[in-house]
Amino acid sequence: MSEIITDKLTGKTAAGNVTITSEGGAVTMQLQQGLAKHFINFDASSGTPTSQDSFNVSSLTDSATGKFGINVNNNYSNVTYSLAGYACGVNSNSFSGSESLGLGTNLVITTTSGTYELLSYAASAYQDSKHCDTQGFGDLA
Repeated sequence: MSEIITDKLTGKTAAGNVTITSEGGAVTMQLQQGLAKHFINFDASSGTPTSQDSFNVSSLTDSATGKFGINVNNNYSNVTYSLAGYACGVNSNSFSGSESLGLGTNLVITTTSGTYELLSYAASAYQDSKHCDTQGFGDLA
């Protein structure tokens, strides 16, 4: 049997807007503002990046050793969205944290698409890492 417990439930006229109260109860926020709008986890250690899991990512390209293009399926509404990423385990399952992943200098973010390059760098060279993760936060169009 399903159960819904609530103090108050109010319908919204604006499509998709869900307002919640903060943990401390002092402020409210729109739920969708705190959700990742895209993510991808991929393995590049074999020389060809292979997606392990993704959401709202249309394609993954291999630009060169340690350089990967991420193409987001649904557009962001502006160029001020936030990106984060991490890579580790060059050709291993180690999570030593000695490798780093950065958002590349060829970063391209427009209002019509979300396309950017990830750079995986370790030991003074670009590396194809086993564990690569990136995600984006912001407003979708």
